[in-house]
Amino acid sequence: MSRPAIGLLLRSEAEEVHSRALEVLSKVGVYFEDKSVEKVMIDGGCELKEGRVLVPEELVKEALSKAPRRFDLYDRDGNYAATLGNGALLFNPGSAAVKILDYGAGEPRPPTLEDLKRFVTLADALEHIGAQSTALVPKDVPVEVSDAERLYVVLKYSRKPVVTGAFTVENLPLMVEMLAAVRGDYRERPFAIFDVCPSPPLSWSTITSRNLLDLARLGAPAEIISMPGLGANAPVTVYGALIQHHAEVLSGVVLAQLASPGAKVIYGGSPTLVHPRHGTAMIAAPEAALVSLAYRDMARLVELPAHTYMAISDAKAPDFQAGAEAGFTAALAALASFDVVSGPGMLEFESVQSMEKLVLDNEVCGLARRLARGFAANPGDVDVIREVVLSRRGNFMAHRHTLANLRKEIHVPRVWDVEPTTRRDLLNWAHEEVERLLKEHKAPVLEGDRLEALDEARGRLWRRAGAGTPPSV
Repeated sequence: MSRPAIGLLLRSEAEEVHSRALEVLSKVGVYFEDKSVEKVMIDGGCELKEGRVLVPEELVKEALSKAPRRFDLYDRDGNYAATLGNGALLFNPGSAAVKILDYGAGEPRPPTLEDLKRFVTLADALEHIGAQSTALVPKDVPVEVSDAERLYVVLKYSRKPVVTGAFTVENLPLMVEMLAAVRGDYRERPFAIFDVCPSPPLSWSTITSRNLLDLARLGAPAEIISMPGLGANAPVTVYGALIQHHAEVLSGVVLAQLASPGAKVIYGGSPTLVHPRHGTAMIAAPEAALVSLAYRDMARLVELPAHTYMAISDAKAPDFQAGAEAGFTAALAALASFDVVSGPGMLEFESVQSMEKLVLDNEVCGLARRLARGFAANPGDVDVIREVVLSRRGNFMAHRHTLANLRKEIHVPRVWDVEPTTRRDLLNWAHEEVERLLKEHKAPVLEGDRLEALDEARGRLWRRAGAGTPPSV
């Protein structure tokens, strides 16, 4: 196959960025809010100087040698889903939106558990959304359990792999218990990825650093997502933000491997441009995209699977801006061969989800996946050209070659307005499609002993948090 591919950095340039990031780690260091995590780093070979942990180059090199270059991801039922590290291009809705935009509404509103169930069901039905995410933070459950409640709904109503994350130190082990309740071999055949985020510049909070330690020890994959905001918590230059981004991710890789050598980690990111006038964090800005494309080259250099936030928009409604930003970033993700791509459905600086946008983005993801697939050489095509031309028909449409290759070669958009006589209101169509899929799609609901075990794990979480009795979903 001939597959399209883009990259920003020559290997020599990537090695230079790596060298500068190592210099930052060894001379500027990283701040760990949690002293027990700081101790893990010190005991592992780092130096503490003026409250910051200096990470030597050799320790980074050793950690990278232990981290898996690729690993397989499975679905809830143990079926193979993708190999991360080979450019899997696994699109999933962005996580942890605090609002949902209803069709026809002028303003978004806080989501509920029922909204999350509907969203999960819709994502399960969409063929180009390869994984779920804990996409909404329900506001009708106690905040102490809201992170785990999101995971519960996904595990109950979808087979697809899930990208998730914890909001507290205490809840993460119980969320992993949920995975074990659903399938005891979650270590050998992982089906959930947990996001952990450094706090730029060059800092780790107690929650995220402890989460990363626990994930490594419990055997669940961690997606290390650095979030440099150009011009705010990172240099305004793309190059400077890239160096900081790389250093932050490497610090997480070191921590994970010190906790458990061989721990599965993904090189992730969510860079933004902080608007110089309004202070908004624009994730679909071209400068943010440049950081993402460049750190994709850095992930190649250190041989780790790669994640990004693309197929996303900063618009406040599923309008022209939303389509343009989701479309061009999805194409970039495809051409750069990312493994995990979060963002379809998202609006307003990663804070809002729209089910209509998710349906439209599903088409965008399908186009991006077709672009990434490229094409195969077929010497027999010359014979077809000769036959059609010399027969004087001059038309390939009815030829057996076209009939044999059409479905496997061509991605026919199901959404776009391409009919010759009718006119389609895409947003209205997307709303009708949302309602149709929610009515017709039969969610693969977890049943039997596995559901009972999941419910028991959920109950333990609620009791520990003193949150009362879990509601039915």
